[in-house]
Amino acid sequence: MKSILKIIKATFLGGILFLVPLVVLLIVLEKGYGIVQKTTLPLVSALPKVSVLGLAIQELVGLLIIILICLVAGLLARTAAAEKLVQKLEEGILSFVPGYSFMKSMNENILGLESKDDLKVILVPTDAGLQFAFLIEQISDEKSTVFIPDAPNPWSGSVVFVDKKDITEIDITQKQALACIRKLGYGSEELLKNKL
Repeated sequence: MKSILKIIKATFLGGILFLVPLVVLLIVLEKGYGIVQKTTLPLVSALPKVSVLGLAIQELVGLLIIILICLVAGLLARTAAAEKLVQKLEEGILSFVPGYSFMKSMNENILGLESKDDLKVILVPTDAGLQFAFLIEQISDEKSTVFIPDAPNPWSGSVVFVDKKDITEIDITQKQALACIRKLGYGSEELLKNKL
């Protein structure tokens, strides 16, 4: 009974953590759309009152402007100056937000974006057997910091310090490991075949 409550709690918290970024994104888009609509009103008020697929011209122009702004922002984000700015923000401010690096890496994997900061997937021994973990950093020649995620909610888990001899390295991506964890281990037969 206790384990069922733990799974329900982890699933509920995982749902909240999944929905929060989506809600924030929707709020930002809604506010942006409102601002764009106000600025396009004078431009499109002279146009005839026509609707395409149930959307008025003002709404279509607003959507097109938002899409254009997102494309321009995406192009700017790829510039060296923007990357330096983001890196400074991450090192100076966002690194102090608990779990930011891990969440950023997970979100990039969920969105299918390639990340140069993918965490190395390893297996570490626990009381119940081997468990997926992510190598966070090497403390010394003998000790490493690892994060052991919970299932099905990999957003929560434990930070542990493990002897190097206890780490089993496996050749799978962070995205594959996270998908397996979220599915409570389904697909692990194919994922870990000939790796254990």
